[in-house]
Amino acid sequence: MSSKTNEDKNKAHNQVKRHGTSVISLTKFAHSKSAGTKRAIERYRQKKQSKFKRNAGLLREYKKVMKSEGFEAGKGASRKRNQEEYNSVSADEKLQRDKPPRKKGKSDPFAKARQKAQMVMEQKEKQKIEIQERLKEKEAKEKQKRAKAKKLVQRTKKGQPVMKHIIGDMLEKIQSKLET
Repeated sequence: MSSKTNEDKNKAHNQVKRHGTSVISLTKFAHSKSAGTKRAIERYRQKKQSKFKRNAGLLREYKKVMKSEGFEAGKGASRKRNQEEYNSVSADEKLQRDKPPRKKGKSDPFAKARQKAQMVMEQKEKQKIEIQERLKEKEAKEKQKRAKAKKLVQRTKKGQPVMKHIIGDMLEKIQSKLET
């Protein structure tokens, strides 16, 4: 009988060899593949790990915000209590619970954005004012330049330049050089 079972085992083994079918574990299958497959599996594991870490960080942040706003993180915002808990509470505790707990005011989620927008608006206003001042100065200089040119171009009846204006211009130039 033992010889028959050995023959059956050999037959099964030969069939597996011929057809190439046998049951192996997933890890054994994955590691038997090429380096590219191993890399893909490793990337998948890393991706899964990073997703897990990200979710854990978000959950931690959520709990922190809930705690800062006066809620219990795991219970949700409604904070519904079980009837058993409610019935087992003493009269003093009921009075304390009826008083609304003092919470910190909710922080405005757009406060930073509003502040930044206000700063940008103020900067733009300052820039507009500066530009207007520069334009006024430029216009005043241009007006003076035209008046000066008009004086210097003036001629006498015989076509000679009016010396009063030329000497006055030279005097202004000398005085400005002495000041600097």
